[in-house]
Amino acid sequence: MRQLVYRVQALPQSILPLVWDFGQLNFKVESLYIKQMVYRYIEEHLLPDEPDLQEVASDILATSQEFMREQPEECSFVSLRDVKRVLDVMSWFYGQRELLFRLMDERAEADVKEKFAGAKQGKLEYKVNTIEQETLNHVTRSLVLALGVCYHARLQNRVGYREVIAGHFTGHFHLPNGDRTIYEEINRCEDVFLDNVHLEPNTNIARNQALKENIFMMIVCIELRIPLFLVGKPGSSKSLAKTIVADAMQGSRARSELFQNFKEAFMISFQCSPLSTPEGIMGTFQQCSQLQKDKDLSKYVATVVLDEVGLAEDSPSMPLKTLHPLLEDGCVGDEDAEPYKKVAFIGISNWALDPAKMNRGILVQRGIPDQEELIHTAR
Repeated sequence: MRQLVYRVQALPQSILPLVWDFGQLNFKVESLYIKQMVYRYIEEHLLPDEPDLQEVASDILATSQEFMREQPEECSFVSLRDVKRVLDVMSWFYGQRELLFRLMDERAEADVKEKFAGAKQGKLEYKVNTIEQETLNHVTRSLVLALGVCYHARLQNRVGYREVIAGHFTGHFHLPNGDRTIYEEINRCEDVFLDNVHLEPNTNIARNQALKENIFMMIVCIELRIPLFLVGKPGSSKSLAKTIVADAMQGSRARSELFQNFKEAFMISFQCSPLSTPEGIMGTFQQCSQLQKDKDLSKYVATVVLDEVGLAEDSPSMPLKTLHPLLEDGCVGDEDAEPYKKVAFIGISNWALDPAKMNRGILVQRGIPDQEELIHTAR
């Protein structure tokens, strides 16, 4: 059963006449919607009013949507929710530009010096390629990082996505090194986040790709209360990343200057099993929302963590059905969607859930590490 994408319950005969296939937006119509969404974010000063930003960003987002739909399995399920997430994340990165981007530039300089120190004399071409560092403008960097969170992290074929999307960064938003710039910017931001968390010395924690990407995605999604589903085999640093992030996100009491600018996060975990009930999951969400009540939501965020969420799929009471409204508004039924009821969410699983749930958040699938990653981890 777990190899299937959906687990379908038969509809009663009386409901069949009400079934209607609404289809989906075609590329042209969706592009118009996206352009209008970008325009609204600029008008509301959530994004800067830069020349050609609306056209370039809309084209990049429409192309990203089309690319995702061509992918196999769960990655192909996208909607305008994904576009809104990109714009929210882009606006957040732009708001963090003063400190975060400075740290990224310092990291880039350190990387260049390290490569020069290890380079042999006479390899001029290598040196020229290494020093070719053009700093992106803040808007372009914010957009690249937002694409990294909302699309790039979900994909198995990441190289293909970078190659397709790089050519759509035109004019003022041109990428100096094409698709390589996208990879370097995302990787550099992940490194900065990892550099600023506290890892206990002599604990044999490998700073590998899985760990730093999990930490990066958790921090951004918790900050913006975007639901996150982390799917991967045991040993892919899912629970470890959760523990590190919980320790790092202490608001004004955080160890590093970077995390002092982020929200204080409080996590409540719920261990899922085939015996889980809807009431148990709803109770965890309500507990988190009560923690946020009367708090400054710009400085504090409560987070629901569902461990082994895939096990709840086997429960006869289908408790995960309650996630649909909870991930959208933080409430169910006829409750008022008060701002404090919208909490952050992390679902950790060893296998994928059905797309109806995962489409309400960002899905990160941890694949099997390649040989290079295994060697790096072992070091």
